[in-house]
Amino acid sequence: MAAHDTSTPPAARTGFWARYRGMILQAVLLMAIWLVLSGHYDFLHIFFGVISVALVVWMNAHLRSLPLAGETCGASCIRLGRLMLYLVWLLKEIVKSGVYVAWVVIKPVSPISPSIVRFTSKQPNAMARMILGNSITLTPGTVTMDIKDDTFIVHALTDETAAGLVSGDMESRVAKLYCGDISGEDACGNVCTITTRKER
Repeated sequence: MAAHDTSTPPAARTGFWARYRGMILQAVLLMAIWLVLSGHYDFLHIFFGVISVALVVWMNAHLRSLPLAGETCGASCIRLGRLMLYLVWLLKEIVKSGVYVAWVVIKPVSPISPSIVRFTSKQPNAMARMILGNSITLTPGTVTMDIKDDTFIVHALTDETAAGLVSGDMESRVAKLYCGDISGEDACGNVCTITTRKER
């Protein structure tokens, strides 16, 4: 007579920290942002902060359970350590680009040359494409206009920001958040400047 397998399923054996690590870290980060932006540390403000953070984490957990176009099984697990390093790098790029844009604006002979650039980037999944699109928009001098499959359409303020946009650096860094390793044409290929208008 065959014995029944009474062993605990792998999912049930998963530890509490492994199962809820992402939600806990997300809640701590959001609460820290709430406290910094609020500047008030009385019971009422902290209470509203806890309620708001709990609501956002709960909604985000349900959204992440929905399948995204282009995602494959196991491709959506972001590496938190790499994410922290990426955020530090992104902050540096935002500051550096902000200083550059300010210099462009106040310079007597402005090098402003708006252009719309189209390129492809083979990111591991839809979340990676979203992170890349938002990172481009957060960086002064470039704005993501549209993302369709692997194709990005971005507005660039100057020729220099357009060149930095298609260097492939940001694209490869985002892919590595999901253990993807892309470079060259896969990171940023099929570059096409759709329109360019020189300011006089």
